[in-house]
Amino acid sequence: MEISRIVVSDLIMTGNLFAEEGYDLEQSADNLADLKGQVIMGYLEEHYPQVETYADIAIQKEAGRVRPLEVLAFTAEGEIIPAASDALRALLSERIAEAVADGSWAVRLS
Repeated sequence: MEISRIVVSDLIMTGNLFAEEGYDLEQSADNLADLKGQVIMGYLEEHYPQVETYADIAIQKEAGRVRPLEVLAFTAEGEIIPAASDALRALLSERIAEAVADGSWAVRLS
């Protein structure tokens, strides 16, 4: 089955970002969302240039249960392709983890 559309969604919960005090939660969450979006769209544009792609990264201003990255790959008929969705989720999750590991997106309060 050929992929015609890919939809990626993620949720950043500001209350889960840091174990200690001293960070600007809003700016850090914005930076993290930007970085994740760049990783996702960069990969999809490079490997799926002819495919319609969407990425939505929401920011919630509280703590809560962590949700995994959600990736759905669709056929032209609108059917989900489970194997492609799962493979893309794993790959994108790994790339995101590598990109955010250095913490360069975190903003300390002055």
